[in-house]
Amino acid sequence: MGDTQLAVSRKSILNLKIAGWLLAICFICLTFVPRSFDHVLFVDGLAYAAISRNMAMGLGSFWEPYFADSFWLPYNRCTFFCEHPPLMFGMESLLFRLFGDSLVVENIYNLIVLIASVLLISLIWRELFKNNIAAQKQAWLPVLMWYGIRVVWWSVPNNLLDTTMAVFCLWSCYFQLRALQSPQMKFHYWVAAGLMIMLACLTKGPVGLFPLAFPAIYLFVYGKAFFTKAASGLVVTSVTFFILLGALLIYQPANYFLKNYFEGQVMAALLQKRERVTSGWTAHLYLLMLLLVNIVPHLLILGGLYLFKLFAKINIPAPSDTRKVRVLTILVGISIILPMLASVKQGDYYLMPALPFVGLFFGACCIEPLLLLADRFSILPKVLFPAAAVMLVGLMVYKLGHPDFDRNYEVAKALKAKVPERSKVYLPKEVSMESGIHTAYQRYARLSIAFDTTDTDYLLFEKGGTNLLDSISKNHSYEILDLGNEATLAIKKARR
Repeated sequence: MGDTQLAVSRKSILNLKIAGWLLAICFICLTFVPRSFDHVLFVDGLAYAAISRNMAMGLGSFWEPYFADSFWLPYNRCTFFCEHPPLMFGMESLLFRLFGDSLVVENIYNLIVLIASVLLISLIWRELFKNNIAAQKQAWLPVLMWYGIRVVWWSVPNNLLDTTMAVFCLWSCYFQLRALQSPQMKFHYWVAAGLMIMLACLTKGPVGLFPLAFPAIYLFVYGKAFFTKAASGLVVTSVTFFILLGALLIYQPANYFLKNYFEGQVMAALLQKRERVTSGWTAHLYLLMLLLVNIVPHLLILGGLYLFKLFAKINIPAPSDTRKVRVLTILVGISIILPMLASVKQGDYYLMPALPFVGLFFGACCIEPLLLLADRFSILPKVLFPAAAVMLVGLMVYKLGHPDFDRNYEVAKALKAKVPERSKVYLPKEVSMESGIHTAYQRYARLSIAFDTTDTDYLLFEKGGTNLLDSISKNHSYEILDLGNEATLAIKKARR
């Protein structure tokens, strides 16, 4: 059939588009909405929210972010928080200025990131399939393939740097795609792409540089006809980025921050002087193995669609444009993941900037057989998709009625009622370095952790207490309060 369009009716295309978006939105709601009401947030997201809140309240500044008077990791090189670039903290602090110290802020910020991600994946899909109207209208498919990855629906509601950085990277790739596919040279798109790369790096560091590879990958896939645009565009984007970086480094507070961040985070990770995801050489392959596990459902769906083509005796090869989209998106994904394998400091959410392109890849692999299936069996978009959407809404309602329990949140809330803000609370050595405690107590109660009983009047004993609790209970110098959830607070009595 070559590059001819699939013989699919307009009605089937429209029905699939409507039913597909309904299914995608309901699945997103199932995995996003309940998580926005249960107060269960990953430790990193809690720390970033606390830093942003503090910045909004005048504690710390953009280039000197403040987390707390205590920290659980020994790597921070500054008197302030310089573990990560500060752009996300600055942006989220604007919402705290608007809404105050409310738990709704993280959820609003996560929703903005989610909407921006869905919009950009849809725009990139529509641009890639601008010559294939039937496929172009199914932008819900890469969105669902993206959000259907476990790492994505876990990360997006968790207030992570990686989700914000992924948005800036998507903007950069979209601007470059528009420039490459435009008949004329569009310098403003290339400049905007360079700006977005700068913003990505100010969110999560050098991993945000990967869009610089996009013109070369596009040239490799689509041919030498794009050489002039790709080469000149890469120059403009790179020059824009380095001009912005140079201007930033002239500013002394930014220079000091970025120098300490680069040495203490980036170089230390490359030299294996930071946390390790696991021991041994397999630590370098963690992200690859994780990705393979996460795409098992996608591979099963893809296999099912091609079995349909086989049994239906449909031997129609995908158009060359579709095949090129597959190659382009998988190469972009590889260009993101491979550099990260150099470090043994890896985490599930590190995959986030690559996963939109994984979603686009699987969307491009599934679109042709899916269109044929929906055209031949109208029950798919008319009955099965809506039925699945109703089930997803039902599950969402159930999850809203049965929220997950977060003990650290409950204890922090009880502490807030008894301990003044910005105080320190002593914790026994065996739990004093737990990141979940540091972040929850700072975010929900604005408390830091004391590592010595002489540093504070407030001693907290978790899950049964210790010999120290038994001792101070006997000498009557502390008021002992049961906070519930197996937590006991001892408050030093004022001397008469």
